[in-house]
Amino acid sequence: MDYSTNRREFRRIVFNNPIQAIIETETSCSEQFKQSIWILDMSAGGLKFVSKSDFPVNFIEIYKFNLTLNNKDLILYGKIIRKKLLTNKIYEYTVEFDFNFSGKLKLNKDC
Repeated sequence: MDYSTNRREFRRIVFNNPIQAIIETETSCSEQFKQSIWILDMSAGGLKFVSKSDFPVNFIEIYKFNLTLNNKDLILYGKIIRKKLLTNKIYEYTVEFDFNFSGKLKLNKDC
């Protein structure tokens, strides 16, 4: 792990080897899904990941991230706030954690 210094509010840890994780929709009225992603870096405020899927930048949608870091299973919740096309089939996403979301709130399927 690279403890890079930057001007961000929280220290960002860049992983030498990306961490595999699972992303799930949590608050969507659309079809629920689970998909594998690769986390590139993380801080106390959010994370950056890459995926072949084209997720929307949506300040309402909450995603659940399941990962293992230092032999500890973590569940984190956040919103995709930025998307960048790296190649014609790989996207890089920036996620801001949502510490107010408990994971217990689910929208009614009839919405």
